[in-house]
Amino acid sequence: MRRLLLAAGLGLMALVSPWAPAAHAWPERPVTIIAPFGPGTSVDIAARLLAPKLQAAWGQPVVVTNVPGSAGIIGVDRAVRATDGHTILLSADAAIVVRISMAPRPPYDPRRDLAPISLLGRTTNILVVANSFPATTLAELVAAARARPGSVTFGHAGNGTSQHIGGEMLAQMAGVELTGVAYNDPASQIQDVLTGRVTMSFQSGVVALPRLRDNAWRALAVSAPQRMAALPHVPTVAEQGYPGFDAVAWLGILAPASMPAAHVARVHRDVVAALAEPEIRARLTDLGVDIVGSTPDEFRALIEREIPRMAGVLSRAGIRPE
Repeated sequence: MRRLLLAAGLGLMALVSPWAPAAHAWPERPVTIIAPFGPGTSVDIAARLLAPKLQAAWGQPVVVTNVPGSAGIIGVDRAVRATDGHTILLSADAAIVVRISMAPRPPYDPRRDLAPISLLGRTTNILVVANSFPATTLAELVAAARARPGSVTFGHAGNGTSQHIGGEMLAQMAGVELTGVAYNDPASQIQDVLTGRVTMSFQSGVVALPRLRDNAWRALAVSAPQRMAALPHVPTVAEQGYPGFDAVAWLGILAPASMPAAHVARVHRDVVAALAEPEIRARLTDLGVDIVGSTPDEFRALIEREIPRMAGVLSRAGIRPE
């Protein structure tokens, strides 16, 4: 009996001992982070900031793969279809909670096909124009649009993105006609705004702030209900005569719904730990990201709330299905 008890005790120690080899260690091979927008975007930059920290924590290479197109839908669909157990997704809000209310619907249902891991943070958009554009205030921009209907253009990263919603919402609230121009290539969009080929764009802080500090373009407004700490002198759209205006994006980490709960928990733990590191926080904050680092349940609840809310925003802003 004593030998049986001793054997059982040693077996239990093997299960709980930190030196015992893990029966199902994860990750077992390189991990892919799909970024469903191109290089230089807030999604891409956040993924590349996190990747080295996760690689150090996991002891496996972590590779960021850009899969742009259709406001993030193509990249999200790639992640949903991944079956290797070593693919995660860093997505903005459009492909998760906005496009599901637009036609054609995405080939996935985010509530069924994705496992939320953590809301990383929120990103305020900044309304920018070329330095050569004569308008120096939002009122002057609206006046130019009113004088020549359709002549004022705005660049965006695809229908349903916060850039697109911001432009359409401003047009609806100001009662003017603005012409949207969609880009798959963020570099082309940035260049066209800088040169004045398109009049304006609601750009994320990640993209806009470095260029504003270099005086490469001009900021007329911010899209959040409150001013940005990084741009305290730039008023919100709301305080310039359009109360209730709010076109803020978010970034989050998700996985295919097939990923085991234990692996989701591992990713969550290490992502939140990375977000807590001072250099990561400083870099993201400097780029205009309001860091959150939620739990999976909190993120799932946000997605459930945001889908019907964004359907209402689309309707009120007059944004039609594609």
